[in-house]
Amino acid sequence: MKKLNKVAWFEQGFNILKTFGAADLTIENLTNKLNKTKGSFYHHFKNRDDYFEKLLGFWEKKQSFDIEEIRKQEKSFKGINSTLLKLSKENMDPDIEVAIRAWALRDPLARSFQERIDNQRLGFLRAMFSLMTDDPEQVEMISLIRYCFYIGSHQIIPSIDEQIYKEKIAALMEMFETYVELNKSKKLQTGT
Repeated sequence: MKKLNKVAWFEQGFNILKTFGAADLTIENLTNKLNKTKGSFYHHFKNRDDYFEKLLGFWEKKQSFDIEEIRKQEKSFKGINSTLLKLSKENMDPDIEVAIRAWALRDPLARSFQERIDNQRLGFLRAMFSLMTDDPEQVEMISLIRYCFYIGSHQIIPSIDEQIYKEKIAALMEMFETYVELNKSKKLQTGT
């Protein structure tokens, strides 16, 4: 019988989570779905709480992007934004996102992980949009709108088609650029 690594346990946990919800994410369900013994589970994890923490940590790591690392590769705002879109597409699973957000409504551990992920994502957007404008209010507003669009577009049922998503995000970015330019013009005209 083939020995499983932790990633296989996490992938099965995500399958249970997005199909049945957090209440069904039990050791028994995991071992049954993987055709493994509880001993196999305990080989990797101390207990269910340890598994939950590692599962959520795995998700958090997969969802966290370091803007400084991306800035080393991409020097322009457009390059960073393009890389962000690519990484988001590769790492986002809307069903898991919805399941973890639902779990976070009832569970303090899941909530703490989701809160850190949201803060990290918003921090990335703030850093990225600060390359577009030095007005902190504009940076905050644009970051929140972009993030809400990102999360909301994956929560709509049925979800937005990938091509339509790309078109809408491009239009949203154009609106942001126009908004920033209009405000720069206003400041120049009023001398503020």
